[in-house]
Amino acid sequence: MRTQTRALLAVAFAALLVMSSVGAVAVGSSSLSALNGTQEQDNLESADEIYVEDDGDAVLVYRDDTSETGTGHYGADLSEGLFHVFLNDTMDEAPEDNFSGDASFELTPESMTGDGSFAMDTPDSIEDLSFEASGEQTRENAQGSVSFDGTFTGESSTTETGTSMLESLSTEGSMTTTGSSFATEGSVSATFGEDPGVDEMHFAFTLEEREDSYVLSGEQDYVVGSYSADSWNTRESARRSLESQFGAVARQLDGDVSVTVDSHSFDSDTNRVDVSYTVEFTGVDEAVSEQLTNALASSQQMDLSESEAADLAERLQSVELTELSASVDVTSEEASASWSVQIDDYDEASLAMLDIMESSEMSSEQLNLEESRARIEAQTAADLQQEFTWSGSLSSPDQDTAEVEFSADYATENWATYVDELESRDVEWSGSTEFSANAQTEGGELTADMSATFSQDELVSGAIDSMLQSSEGAGSDQSRAMLEAFQRSEFETAKMDVSMEDRTVTFEAGASFDNVSAFRDVMAEEYGGNLSVASAYGELSGDESVTYVRLSGAVSGDAGESDVRELAVVGAETDVYMPGDWDPDEKEFPEMDTQEARNYLNVDDDGGGLLGGMPGFGPAVALVALVALALFGRRRAE
Repeated sequence: MRTQTRALLAVAFAALLVMSSVGAVAVGSSSLSALNGTQEQDNLESADEIYVEDDGDAVLVYRDDTSETGTGHYGADLSEGLFHVFLNDTMDEAPEDNFSGDASFELTPESMTGDGSFAMDTPDSIEDLSFEASGEQTRENAQGSVSFDGTFTGESSTTETGTSMLESLSTEGSMTTTGSSFATEGSVSATFGEDPGVDEMHFAFTLEEREDSYVLSGEQDYVVGSYSADSWNTRESARRSLESQFGAVARQLDGDVSVTVDSHSFDSDTNRVDVSYTVEFTGVDEAVSEQLTNALASSQQMDLSESEAADLAERLQSVELTELSASVDVTSEEASASWSVQIDDYDEASLAMLDIMESSEMSSEQLNLEESRARIEAQTAADLQQEFTWSGSLSSPDQDTAEVEFSADYATENWATYVDELESRDVEWSGSTEFSANAQTEGGELTADMSATFSQDELVSGAIDSMLQSSEGAGSDQSRAMLEAFQRSEFETAKMDVSMEDRTVTFEAGASFDNVSAFRDVMAEEYGGNLSVASAYGELSGDESVTYVRLSGAVSGDAGESDVRELAVVGAETDVYMPGDWDPDEKEFPEMDTQEARNYLNVDDDGGGLLGGMPGFGPAVALVALVALALFGRRRAE
């Protein structure tokens, strides 16, 4: 199922990459305000120069002085639906910690990928570090793992409070689920560097479900307060105390309780009681069933008969508590706890809960109850098993040092069968995800690498569909029109790369569309159709940026200078060069290297885009609107 988050991510990412290209065309201050739609048409930024050709086509020239050190080029060719930018800059000072790195992102109609790496001087607080993580969710398998091993140091003033008492901490455990069962077991323990100042204690219990009762077996060995000593100093007083304690629970459930003290001892000098006992709860199931039936039958939000309510109540109680046990031990040197839980046959109860929600006034469409039901049924039919295990430790050999180790694994069985069962119930496959990351210290340097891939049929178009559905009845007509235009634009690919080495920063980005003309109507309506941009190209040399914008049919072939000066992008300070005022054979205007863009994007020369340009200052405006729309989509998702 596509979520609003995925929809926003895909569309915003596409807009980001494209705007990285198109936005760069306006690097020289306001040179392409006319293209990026940030001003009203009546207040468009005037070109510095305009060169008019015999057929009425024209080239706008924008010149801006800069104090930057960057160099590069940027452009858009609307006849081929290509956008591309390449920028290079040198920082005045080396980055802190000798940081260097690179990152790449790419979006296609059916996938989104990213990878990156960095290196830097190891921070003083890290003595050593090793980290690895990986995971996948494909049609065939779902699994993941993470491991972490590090030693961290700090000043005594900042670490003494957290480490002076605790010498070490460790934990391990597992959690396993199937379509009808849940199980978990584990332990945690700690050793103390100093006496915690608490009395030794031991608590343990096991709760067992029998055919017509629940039996709790417990052990308690601890020091009671002086005011409570009389409640525990004899076997009979201990029994009454336990009966009072658990009787309150039984009364809330309209059941009965009986308590047997299996062993008892009491030290009057220390007020330490050591007792083991058995508590049996009876009549609880019947009482709970009756309470559930009455509550369901009398609910004003549901339309259930008494028999239907009784059936639901019985299904809710089909859950079987196979095992529930836990223990806690504390001494002056260490503390430990462990647990074990096994719950079976909860699938029928889960389906009963969905039936209750469906019978209530809750919106089944909003909660997607049918999909939830299909997932539960698919888990059971496939016998899907998911297991999560973990192990970790924290130790403090001295007040200035902390050593951390942790690992966790996630594994599944029968995952491919589960996916098939989902699809047989008309639940769409949510797509494949794979990621990996690692970091380590070596030779005084901290390095890291990471990569991630997400793929899904019709990823981008599906994301836009989701945003259109979520914004129905909300947002502006222009926003929806922009999304619909993007949907028809036959988006091909978008890509971005950035790197920093020593003091040099390099940035490259681009995007390709097969049908830029899809933006024609929405742009003409918003900005008018009196100007048609065919291409734009700019160069940044460090102290100056120059941008060239080619207009198709800016004026008629027999137009005079007065006609040219009526153009919104021509101002009083614009130098106008009419045909005959300049020689096209001697005056050349740089153009975008479309082959360079195609090579970077790895797309074929198939003549995509819009021949003859497009009105309304081109798709740059459309893509600026996409950024605004992505922000709008985020607010809707939140």
